[in-house]
Amino acid sequence: MPTDSATTCVRRISELPFDAQSEMFRHYPGFKIGVVDSVRYYARLLLPLVRESIANDPDHTGWIITGPAIAAGTMAAANLLCRELSDLYLQERDTRDHQELSLIEIQYDNEKTASIDYANLELADRLALRERLSDRLVRKADFRGRPVLFINDVCVTGAQQHAMQHYFESVGAAQVRWLYIFVIDPEIGRANPKIEWEINFAPFEDLLRMVSREQIQFTGKCMTKLMNLSTAELDQVLRALDVERRTRLLELATMNDFQNLDGFEEQMKLVRSYAGERTL
Repeated sequence: MPTDSATTCVRRISELPFDAQSEMFRHYPGFKIGVVDSVRYYARLLLPLVRESIANDPDHTGWIITGPAIAAGTMAAANLLCRELSDLYLQERDTRDHQELSLIEIQYDNEKTASIDYANLELADRLALRERLSDRLVRKADFRGRPVLFINDVCVTGAQQHAMQHYFESVGAAQVRWLYIFVIDPEIGRANPKIEWEINFAPFEDLLRMVSREQIQFTGKCMTKLMNLSTAELDQVLRALDVERRTRLLELATMNDFQNLDGFEEQMKLVRSYAGERTL
């Protein structure tokens, strides 16, 4: 498992093309939209890295596990991964001599960003977005003087890690270790910033099956994918969902302000109709 300074990952992508059909990548589209089994698959792969990071640093105690900031109350896959890792570690701590590990989630200050398809942005746009969003991160005193494990699923260009490093410095964290599922070599990531979009792409038939049949927690990425479908495709999805999932879809779409974004009027009307609400 490659390590670069305080950055560790399960799999490093050092050359193109890579085998997108291997098990490591096959779970990724489902993971990004919140399929529970896929989240658990990657959590089990990352758990040894969590253990090792803490055990190999006896000078620090009171570890915190966290991930990317949560926008508009909508989990990203990395946030679900943090929660699953925290649960798995705590289960082990009951039977093994493990140090304390606390889950603390970072929030944006009223920033509705879950509707942004970050994976589809070019490098310059990624950097500009991260600079803007950094000012909206809620400062938490919990991090002061404590070591942090920052969990994320992929590092493509390093823009987010750079922004979060400044955040942790500003709140006085003792140190930060960065744990990823995938790290893409910088020269590849900067030349191919949309590589993340390529590996999390799911054909419509797969998306329909996963959101309607799998145990799932809708993520911001899932919302983006669904709300960018054609009205005919979205109608097909909504017909396949049960009442609980239709209601949750409307709740998240509203929280992420799709009703006030250009180009989503018909999608919101359709979601409301299936959720039994009158169109506003």
